[in-house]
Amino acid sequence: MTEPKVLWQQLQQAGLVTGELPVLAPNDPQPAFFLRMLLGVSGWLSALFFCGFISAVFVSFLTDSQNIWGLGIILCAISIWISRLDKIPLFLEQFVFACSLAGQAFIVFGVWESSDSNQVTAACMLALELTLFVSMGIRSQRATAVFLAAAALLWLLGQQAWLYALPVLSAAVAWLWLKRLSIYTNSAYLQPASVGLTLALWAMIFVALLGNSTELQWLRIAEDNWLSQLWIAAALTSLLCVLFAWQLIQRRVLQPKLAAFALLISVGIGLVNLKMPGLAPLCLLLCIGVALAHTRLIWLNLFLLGVYLLLYYYSLNNSLLYKSILLCVSGTVLLMLYALLNHSAHLLHTEPKNHA
Repeated sequence: MTEPKVLWQQLQQAGLVTGELPVLAPNDPQPAFFLRMLLGVSGWLSALFFCGFISAVFVSFLTDSQNIWGLGIILCAISIWISRLDKIPLFLEQFVFACSLAGQAFIVFGVWESSDSNQVTAACMLALELTLFVSMGIRSQRATAVFLAAAALLWLLGQQAWLYALPVLSAAVAWLWLKRLSIYTNSAYLQPASVGLTLALWAMIFVALLGNSTELQWLRIAEDNWLSQLWIAAALTSLLCVLFAWQLIQRRVLQPKLAAFALLISVGIGLVNLKMPGLAPLCLLLCIGVALAHTRLIWLNLFLLGVYLLLYYYSLNNSLLYKSILLCVSGTVLLMLYALLNHSAHLLHTEPKNHA
């Protein structure tokens, strides 16, 4: 049997991996799914009762805004300290997670009460989330910090920047996932950053879709030229997704004819994305999930893709004939994408699965 160090050197010589040999953690037995779910729910309930107890006992103390964000700082500091301990039980991990969220809410609300300024509050929230991302010892909390940091940055930049967050987030998410594809790493920061920004991207996709409907016009960011700005954002998203898809094709598709077919599908999805903003990022993440053999990423994107198409069909901003034609075109392109992925499915049997 080949030693891990020798195998790693052979992979380095072949140019397949870079860096030092990662330290593999022992395979500790994990409790059953229902036990983990019960422990997580119990941790959240305990944290909620704990926060309620603090609010009830110190109700007179919390009348001052400075005391509110001061209490939030204490809760976040305790959460950081506990999260950096070794081998935290799942119950305590979820308890710390809930307490950390409560502390963040106390800080943001206290700063907002003190300053009465959205810009100052957003800047403080952004600094807080970046601090938690660096200092937290639990990856799920780091991913949540990245998601909230993206929300704080959009809040800070203002409503006009929201639409253009779609292409920016698409590029950032694609770059991070392709980084995980090219470099084998146990980085404690790359994986949470990719997960947190993916959550932010999914949220922006549905904000763009629902804001384009006639029923939820209150989600529109720019009332005057919403459609023109949405089209520009969709065009930038399509262009970036096609470019990142071409990088993925160059790495994974070896046959020239198959690579040309994959590029043609990518361009087709990009064109459909001009009328259905958000379709291209979902398809790109689906392909990256297949390349990574990342089961959860694949199924989540398939589910969100179905929800996206369903919501688009039931939106009332276009006629049924127009939507039917567009959905038929998108369905044809997605079937071609399925044929491509099915043709390359044998690669999954030769690559280890990566789990977030």
